[in-house]
Amino acid sequence: MKKIKPDINIMSNKLVFIGGLTRCGKSFLCPVISSLKYSEMFICETVAENIYYSYFLKKIDYSFAKYFLKHIYNERIYNLKIGRNTNRRFDDYSSILKYKNPEIYSARANCSVNKLLKNKMSKSIFPIMFHDVMLSPDLIFDTFKNSKIIYIDRHPVDMVTEWYQKAYYGKSFLNKKNATLSFKYKNNLYPYWCHGKEKQFSKINNKFEKIIAMLNITYIKQKNNYLKLRKKYPNKIYYLNYDTMVEKTDYIISQLSKFLGTKSDKKTDLVIKRENGNRIINQKSRLNNRKNIQKLISINYLNILNKLEKIYEKKN
Repeated sequence: MKKIKPDINIMSNKLVFIGGLTRCGKSFLCPVISSLKYSEMFICETVAENIYYSYFLKKIDYSFAKYFLKHIYNERIYNLKIGRNTNRRFDDYSSILKYKNPEIYSARANCSVNKLLKNKMSKSIFPIMFHDVMLSPDLIFDTFKNSKIIYIDRHPVDMVTEWYQKAYYGKSFLNKKNATLSFKYKNNLYPYWCHGKEKQFSKINNKFEKIIAMLNITYIKQKNNYLKLRKKYPNKIYYLNYDTMVEKTDYIISQLSKFLGTKSDKKTDLVIKRENGNRIINQKSRLNNRKNIQKLISINYLNILNKLEKIYEKKN
């Protein structure tokens, strides 16, 4: 007997998944993409991400992973379209008040649902902030046929520095606000990318070495997936270097507009300015950070960092 799989009709296929490693620049780009014509406020959904991670670890069935992703984003898109459950906290980066025209959602909340749903969504673009997006991109493309991915790649030295500052070597995963799939080992929590290697990571006491070991797993996996799949999905995956994104923001947004089939809105320039776009990367600071890291790690981990930098340089 043929196995019956769960499914659901979706409200839109035009989802744009914007991501890469944690601290790669998603929070910079998402508001700018949301400022483009036909674009809705970007969506953050950690439950969907954790389903994605669970599938990556082979802890959840493929058909159920697809179903839950469809169900979650269906609900979020529906809520946006009727102005329901919008975040209005002023100091939150995902607040609807940071959207180019927040009054749109206030108007929707006071309008008939039936009237709102009669409006076609064919032109609407739904940006999705998504951590570690290149772990299983085939799942995304199979779930949402017209979806696209913007993969942001940032220099490994920057990633090590940022992760250290945010305590991603372990301490942050004990925080009750942690939303990343984690596993408990000897009273400590380890993120999903350490699964099966918790004992190994528990023995690394040097915080910088622990971060480099983590990046050696999750960064390489995602970058290799991009290099492997860029020809399979030439019109669906856009590779974006972080340095270029923040230094030549106007140019990058013009290219991304073509990639997404839209164009800038009259408020796009204001959003780019607010997010501190078109700024110069401090290469000297990166070099100094690398020198400081190099002093604090063993030769084995320096070799891993060197390898990560070489992989970072691979773009085609």
